[in-house]
Amino acid sequence: MKQIEYFYNIIYYFFYRAIIKLFIGIDFLLMPIIKIFYFFVNKIPSIRKYYVTKENNDPLDVAIKRTKKVTENPKLGLGTMIGASGPMLITFFLYMSIYHIILYLFFPFFQDNFGYVVTIIAILAFLTDVILCQKDDKGEKYIKEFNKRKGWWRTKWKIITILSLFLSLWFSLTTS
Repeated sequence: MKQIEYFYNIIYYFFYRAIIKLFIGIDFLLMPIIKIFYFFVNKIPSIRKYYVTKENNDPLDVAIKRTKKVTENPKLGLGTMIGASGPMLITFFLYMSIYHIILYLFFPFFQDNFGYVVTIIAILAFLTDVILCQKDDKGEKYIKEFNKRKGWWRTKWKIITILSLFLSLWFSLTTS
């Protein structure tokens, strides 16, 4: 069980990192618009007071720090919330393929309502995520541990994460 939890959290970590990099890319693309916006924020005192702190007098720097805090927070950041959908999607595909294998092996003439099946499998995938990643803040602990690792380990697990997504999708589609 520990190995499954470790593998699941590695996949979770790399989806978390991918979402953070996506937000950084979006910020980079929108930077000219943001700079124009903060140019006008600097000129209007009633709006400027919401962006200026005691430590920093530049509203753009304050906004960049807030965005980084919202995106990269391992507890409840956007990277954590959106990044958790990747491993859940992989487990959903795996559960769907297992369901199809059992259905076609043991009940070949059974007609089911696909909406109910998808709902139940989505709930099972979410519960798997809760047990393997969210319970006792395991996700945060693994994020801190994996942030320390560099080099070939990251490259290897990025490739495995991408392959696991495509292989689980392929497995689900071939069994249906």
